[in-house]
Amino acid sequence: MSEYEVKTDEKRFVLESVDALVASVRSGQLGRATLVREKGSKPWVRADTVPSVAALFSDDVWSAWEGDADESVLDAFQEPEPAARPTPRFEPTPTIPPVDEVEELPAAAMAPVDAPVEEEAAEVSAFSGSISRAETTHPSGPPRRPPAKVIAFPNLDAQTMGSSALKSAPRPFESAPKSSIRWRGIVLLAGVGGVAMMMWVWFVNMHATADFAPAQRTAQTAASIPPPLAAAEIAAEISPYDTLEDELREQLMEGILDIPGETDFEDALLIELRRVRVDVRSVRVSIESWAGRRQDLPDEVSFNLKVVARDGEIDRDLGALGLVMGKYIQHYGLQVTELNVILSAEDGLRKVTMNPETARRYFTHRVSLERFLKAAFAGVE
Repeated sequence: MSEYEVKTDEKRFVLESVDALVASVRSGQLGRATLVREKGSKPWVRADTVPSVAALFSDDVWSAWEGDADESVLDAFQEPEPAARPTPRFEPTPTIPPVDEVEELPAAAMAPVDAPVEEEAAEVSAFSGSISRAETTHPSGPPRRPPAKVIAFPNLDAQTMGSSALKSAPRPFESAPKSSIRWRGIVLLAGVGGVAMMMWVWFVNMHATADFAPAQRTAQTAASIPPPLAAAEIAAEISPYDTLEDELREQLMEGILDIPGETDFEDALLIELRRVRVDVRSVRVSIESWAGRRQDLPDEVSFNLKVVARDGEIDRDLGALGLVMGKYIQHYGLQVTELNVILSAEDGLRKVTMNPETARRYFTHRVSLERFLKAAFAGVE
């Protein structure tokens, strides 16, 4: 396929084919004096000398579109136009506009002409009686131009003419849309609610100021209540271990600390034991196995603790120690393989082995502090 090079005063470019050259000439991008040449040839030639587009610069410029034009659609609407003037073969050049020449009219042209007044009056009188008002705007006879195509509007019953033919027909009177809110029901509910609120306020006020008579005590009820106990009787009836257990449970910290590892478990026990005022010196925890879905709960555990007992408060320190250990054994369901306590007192060191199941039952109120101290420790070595 041939390529053409085009050169103008401003730029220089290449057209890919003959069709591109023809399209450029038709669109007016290339004039007849534009220099073109086939790619590969040396001489530059004018565009109107190239055989492929020479016909486009002839007198009949529109000959290329004769096959595509369809003039049958416009035949009913347009009158035949006069033949187009031939386009000159040369480029138009600016010229001086022609000066209008005034010609003198002959003397005969200036003579007055007598109009036939009588004949014109007779013609007017002859037609004045036969012409109606409608014929002045719509004269009878053959139409002067072919009828045009009329748009058929859907409203055939009320056709209008003139400038109001396309105006929309007036709409019938429409009533305002009714509100979807049912105000009657809302007002009724509000009234019922107000009445109920007033009755409730009245009921509260009436009973708030009412004086209720105290209940009468019968002689039988007063006779069944024993007299108050004396101080000696209270000491004999209530064990001092019960009072000590209540005191320890009040000092016990609520909740459980997280123990993701052995070191964290040791820190948690130190915090709990110091909360109940136990002088603990060291805590050693060995987690032998883990449980739970994520293997994050301790299962088999062994404990070794060293506690300094204060003078006269060994029972209290052991009770507080059992309460804390039972709390963690119960919460995590620990399987304690070993629970050893090194107890330091004034008379020396003692190694005590605590029963983990008894400590768990002591924390859950299954056994009392007194029974725990008797059954939780195996002995002293």
